Parts: sequence; structure tokens; C-alpha cells
Amino acid sequence: MNYGTLLALVGSFVVIGITVVMSLHDPLVLLDLHSIVIVFGGTFAVAFTCFPYNQVINLFKVFFKGVLGKATVPYLDIVDQVAKLSQARRQGKQAFERAVEEIKHPFLREGANVLYWTEADISREELRDLLQTRAETMYSAYTQDAHIFKTISKFPPAFGLTGTVIGMIALLQAIGEDGGANIGPAMSVALMATFYGIVLSNVVFAPIGEFLSKKSQDELILRRMIIEGLMLIHEGRPSKYVEEKVKSFILPGKRQRKAS
Repeated sequence: MNYGTLLALVGSFVVIGITVVMSLHDPLVLLDLHSIVIVFGGTFAVAFTCFPYNQVINLFKVFFKGVLGKATVPYLDIVDQVAKLSQARRQGKQAFERAVEEIKHPFLREGANVLYWTEADISREELRDLLQTRAETMYSAYTQDAHIFKTISKFPPAFGLTGTVIGMIALLQAIGEDGGANIGPAMSVALMATFYGIVLSNVVFAPIGEFLSKKSQDELILRRMIIEGLMLIHEGRPSKYVEEKVKSFILPGKRQRKAS
């Protein structure tokens, strides 16, 4: 589990909560049903308008899988698996098949299976194009998830402002009735929608969108590593060269495992 991101997300709400407790005499005043309805309800209503129903519902799955999933991209694990595949390829078809069965990363397993029929009449460029197309397809899907979060992050502040405007209109209508005695409390209620909108946008949707964008870039690099390794295996290059070539995608300081 990605404890760092989870703690950061929880920490953001803790900081806001502490600030609220220190600033307000009655923090429970922020639990305003009207503000919650207009900000949360309006945000998801517009989200369903902009994107297909299944994509919006899938955001919860994306959140738990992407944000709460593994914290790091397994670059070194991929290097080890590609090196084993290269060695198995030189030992024969049966050894290579056994090595493929042990692969856990889906893209590497899929690409290794493609090598089974590379004896067919296809060129090196065609094989690379096939693998790259699959990598770009996955990158496009991950990028779209990040785009959805970033787009939705624009909606809560707008609905928060809408709720505040509605509250101000109601306040101005009531001024003549009570002589302005309740202007202060009424204005605070009117501003709650803006508060909800700002928090929902800048603490939830926007950070998750940026996180997923970074993760999609990392996954693209990982797939490029895999493609390069598989191409070198296809060409019959020495296993040590294949391993070192794949390591070239990783910064020098991260090419060795940390001692446990």
C-alpha cells in the first residue's frame, strides 16, 4: 500500500481540521447540509454530463488502485525478470516458456508471449511497433484517468461560489425582516459552500489528478524498458548486455537494491 500518499491525504484533512477547531467557537457549524448538497451533488452531476457514467464510477476503483496501491514502480524487479527471460531464451523454448509463466507484470508477460511467434514473417520494426502501440494504449488510458480527476477539480469551487451567491441572495432578502441582527451568522453560512468547494478541489481531486499523471509517466517509462529488453532478446543479444541496457532507463543511484 502507498502509505506515503495515504498519510499525506489524511494529513491534509487533519491540518484543515486543526485550523477549524482553533479558529471557530463551534466547529460543527461547518456541517451545513445545503452546502454539502450543492457542492458534492453539483460536482458529480456535471461530471456525469462531461464523462460516460462508467468512467465516473470507475474513479473510485482508480483511486484505490492508483493512490492506495504500490508506492513505487518496480523498475529493478522488471530488470531482473527481463534478464531471466534473456537467459531462458538462450536455453531453449521450454526454458523460455517456464520463465514466462513466472512473470507477474502483465505487460511483460504479454510482450514475452509475443516472442513465441516472432519466427513468423514480420520485421524488427513491425515487432517494435506492435509493442509500442500496446504501451501507448495503456498510457492513454492512464492519462485519461488523470485528466478526469483534473477536470472534475474545476467544478467544486464553481458550485461553492454558486452556493455562496444563493446564500447571499437569501441573506439580503432577510435583512429587512430582522433588521440585520443576524447578518454575521448568515454570511458565515453563505460562505460554507465556497469552503467545501475549495477543500474538495484542492485537497482531493487536483492532487489525485497530479499523482496519477506522474504515475502514468512512470508506467510509460517502465513499458519502454520492457520493450527495449524484449527487442534485445529477440535479436539474441547477450544477457548481460540486455540487463545493462534495460538498467539505462534508471538513474545511476537507483540501479542497486537497498540493503535490507
